[in-house]
Amino acid sequence: MIVSPIISDFRHEIVISILASIFLGAVAMPFRKVKSAWLDLTTKLEAVHIELSVQRNNCLQTLQNQGDKQIELLGKAVDTLGEMRLEAKETQGFLKGIFQK
Repeated sequence: MIVSPIISDFRHEIVISILASIFLGAVAMPFRKVKSAWLDLTTKLEAVHIELSVQRNNCLQTLQNQGDKQIELLGKAVDTLGEMRLEAKETQGFLKGIFQK
């Protein structure tokens, strides 16, 4: 056979190539694991970022919706306090009139 003399002539080169491939594979293994862990962490970080963005948007929308209602309620409170102030002045005037007699 032709293959057998070729293998015997390049036996050392074949062994060195196999050993170099195994060595490079062993050296590259930690880098693959680190890369995999890095990609996993960045994926989780992106998911957290998206969730926080959604929560912020929901919160801002809720505050905006409640803001209109709060402005309306504050207007009613101001009107009520204004009426109470007028009633207090009327009561004060009435009491002054009673005591001055």
